[in-house]
Amino acid sequence: MESRQVRHFLAAYETGTFAAAAERLGLSQQAVSKSILRLEAQLGVRLFERDGRRVRPTAYAELFLPHARTIVAEGDRFRADLGDMLGGRHGRLRVGMGPSAAADVVATAVKELTAERPGARLTMLAGVYEMMVDDLIQGRLDVLVSLRQTDRIDPLIREELLGDMRYVVVAGANHPLATKPVVSLQDLSVARWLVGANIGAVERSIEASFRAAGVPRFRPGIETTSVLFTLAMLDGGGYLAILPEMLVARDVAIGRIVRLNVEAEPWTRPLVVATRVRGPRAPLVNALVEKLQQAMARPRG
Repeated sequence: MESRQVRHFLAAYETGTFAAAAERLGLSQQAVSKSILRLEAQLGVRLFERDGRRVRPTAYAELFLPHARTIVAEGDRFRADLGDMLGGRHGRLRVGMGPSAAADVVATAVKELTAERPGARLTMLAGVYEMMVDDLIQGRLDVLVSLRQTDRIDPLIREELLGDMRYVVVAGANHPLATKPVVSLQDLSVARWLVGANIGAVERSIEASFRAAGVPRFRPGIETTSVLFTLAMLDGGGYLAILPEMLVARDVAIGRIVRLNVEAEPWTRPLVVATRVRGPRAPLVNALVEKLQQAMARPRG
C-alpha cells in the first residue's frame, strides 16, 4: 500500500466520483481509478461500488476510512517535522484544549516548554472535546487536553489521566447566597441559573445529588457555551453557575465571584491528555505531556 493510493481513496470517498477526485488531485480520472483498483487488489476487498459516474463506499471503505486518515496525517506530520529539522527549527505542535485546561494547566505547561525549547512552533486551538477528538484522529491536532465529557473512548486515541477536575457552584459577590456559610441543595433548586450547554457527563452526578436529597433539580434560565458571557452575567449578582474549579480560580481569588460551599458530594470529571494510538509520539509531544503532568501535580491555591 502506498501513501498516494490512500490519498486517492480519501479524495474519491470525500468527492463521490473518480472524476471529482481526479480534479482535486490534479490527475486524470483513469490514473485515480487504476490507483484505487490496485489498492483494492492489495487489500483484497472492494472499497467502492461503481454506479455510473458516481461511486458508493462499501462497508470495507468505512472500516478503512479512519485508518486512511491516520496514515495521511502521520505522513504529513513527518514531512512537517523533517522540514522543521532541515530549517533549524525544533518541531511544531498543534494542541487542542478545553477552556478548563486552557485556564491554568495548559498555559503553565506551555510556558515551561517554550522556555526550554524556544524554537518550537505551537498552535493552540480551543474547542469542545468530542469535536476535537475527530480533529486529533484526522491529524489536525497532535495533542488534546480537556475534561472528558463522555465516558466513551475512541479506540484510535490514547488517553492519559492528568487528574480529576472538580465542578463548583459560583455566584457574583452580590448574590444573596454569596455570604451564606453552607448552601443547601434546596437553596440551589429555587435559584436562577445559567448553565453550560456542553456540561456533559457531570450532569449525571449533579442529578444524583438532588435525587438523593429528595430535592427537585434547578431548571436553567439561560444556557450558553461562552465562559466570558457566564462571568459577565455572574457579575450582576442574579444568577448561579456550575463551572470547573480551575477555570474560575483566578476570578475567585480576586473576589470577582464567590465559590459557594454546597452541601453535596463533589462533582468531578477526569482531565485527560489524548494522542493518536497509531504512529510514534514525537519528542515534542512527549515533552508537553510531561509538562502537563508536572503542572497538574503542583498544589494550587
